[in-house]
Amino acid sequence: MGKTAEKIVEPKRSLRPRIKSDDVESAICERIRAAVSAGDLPPGTKLPEETIAESFATKRFFVRAAFQRLAFENLVDLQKNRGAFVAWPGVKEARDVFEARRAIERVTTEIVTRTILTYQIGVLWRQVRDQELNWNRGNRKLAISGISGFHLSLAALAHNEALTAALEQLILRTSLILGVYGTPRAFATMPEQYRLLMELIESGQSLLAARQIERCLFVLEAELDFYPPPRRDVDLKRIIETVG
Repeated sequence: MGKTAEKIVEPKRSLRPRIKSDDVESAICERIRAAVSAGDLPPGTKLPEETIAESFATKRFFVRAAFQRLAFENLVDLQKNRGAFVAWPGVKEARDVFEARRAIERVTTEIVTRTILTYQIGVLWRQVRDQELNWNRGNRKLAISGISGFHLSLAALAHNEALTAALEQLILRTSLILGVYGTPRAFATMPEQYRLLMELIESGQSLLAARQIERCLFVLEAELDFYPPPRRDVDLKRIIETVG
């Protein structure tokens, strides 16, 4: 009687394409940054090495290296014997981030108002209207993402790479802050502020536009609720594999 042929079980593989080892750290960092910016990874979310390594079909060594980079950017907290977590900003840090943003964006907005071209004004107006439309439709996630995109687009028009790079990090930190302390009324008040800002930019009033971008950030900060809500659970694997 012949032996029954053994069934060969193929090892389960990730559906995502394998990324070269020299690029995988950057890819992991970019994916987590994008998820944080979009509000998909709220502060306090645990980031298991194994889950992320599986999603990227890579070794845990590269995941740990990516976590180190994100920790340097203050986006990830590395806790001894516990692992990596999306950073949870404190109240003082939140205040400091908004203060730093006002200092930078006051300068960039004044420069942009003096040098902006007509078609660039049109692009910024579309971003403002899209953000308001998303909010009116109840798409809070896209509305928040739109706020970040508008501020980055505006600052980039100043053509100062050092200021833009610094602002990018602060805006990512702001996404975490909004994830902890943001309230519906904080975002509901913003469209009117942005419309006034754009009117000042369009009319070339650089000093008033600089003051208005500060006001936008003051209004957003003033509506934060510094009594943290309960943390929510997320499907990390799904987010990492679909964001971007």
